[in-house]
Amino acid sequence: MIQVEVAFISVDANIGTPIVFLRETDGDPRRMLPIWIGQAEALAIQLKLKNEEPPRPMTHDLLKNIIETLSAKVESIHVHSIKEETFLAEIHLQVNKEVLKVDARPSDAIALSLRFDVPIYVTEELIEQSGFSEEELKESEQKQQSNTLADLDEDTLAEYEV
Repeated sequence: MIQVEVAFISVDANIGTPIVFLRETDGDPRRMLPIWIGQAEALAIQLKLKNEEPPRPMTHDLLKNIIETLSAKVESIHVHSIKEETFLAEIHLQVNKEVLKVDARPSDAIALSLRFDVPIYVTEELIEQSGFSEEELKESEQKQQSNTLADLDEDTLAEYEV
């Protein structure tokens, strides 16, 4: 398993769906894994990344409160496979002296990992299959920006002349 961190959240421009980008904590170049997630989970993750607290507990905050009230502890998150274009994850939860593996959506598991400040792990196979390097991301962004500028007509470009 490879330890990753939440790099950032973006939006798929084609379909408007949020994407959380997980980045290797070590490695050169560091690889990234994009996971498409829901709006509510994106908000829950983004709030924690910005260290913002909502006035009332959100679902993941409530779940954290319940886990702590039951004297359990989240140890780690494991994004372990992909099935039918859906990523699968487990929350490793310590209850008494036993570690339970709880099936979860990666987005929910990631939101919990940020609340408990625990590591996130991804299998090497997933990174190899669905990931890319930071350098590839930069090249793709530059190419996309270049293509966007090339698609603009002269009248539109004239509006932005310096």
